[in-house]
Amino acid sequence: MRSRSTPSDPAQSRQRFANEISSTIVAVRSASERGRAESIRDVVDAYRRLYGSVQRFVLMLTNDKLNFASVGTSGSHSLNQLLSILAERARAAGFARLHDLKAAIEEARSAEQLRDAIFSDAFSNDLTALRKVVAQLERLDTAFIGLCVGHVLEQHGPVTANLASSAGTRATGHRNRSRSRSAAAVQRDAQAEPSLVGSHD
Repeated sequence: MRSRSTPSDPAQSRQRFANEISSTIVAVRSASERGRAESIRDVVDAYRRLYGSVQRFVLMLTNDKLNFASVGTSGSHSLNQLLSILAERARAAGFARLHDLKAAIEEARSAEQLRDAIFSDAFSNDLTALRKVVAQLERLDTAFIGLCVGHVLEQHGPVTANLASSAGTRATGHRNRSRSRSAAAVQRDAQAEPSLVGSHD
């Protein structure tokens, strides 16, 4: 006599079906969640660029570039530490726009606090506030880049002025020689005119 196969437990079947369905479900983020993630990423990127600009500024002013680079590039310095080093190096180097640099340094000391606000649930969900943070970090970054580039141009100013002066001297000499040649040509033409008139007579 054959044994009749018993049907599976309905509860087990439902559980197995639910597991199969759950394994195929993919969470889809809403547009607002995507915008929040992008804004947080923008804050992090803006802070990273600011850190890099301050670090390059310090490297430009320091004489012991190799030793500082081996430490600074590892990220062992916080941004506030880099800002303090920048202020010290700028004073030692006789930075021309030291007042403007000090103002930018003091304002940039809040950058770490601005960046860390992304870890706040209330703040990180405020897209408008995140965009303002990005704009502020980018403005600080632009200020440091402008001061750094301005210092480089001032350091190379005498060389640029000498090159411009040499170029001007060469151009003046060329114009004087051209005028001399023109005057000589006019004189030759004037001397040649009587002979031409005499030949027609």
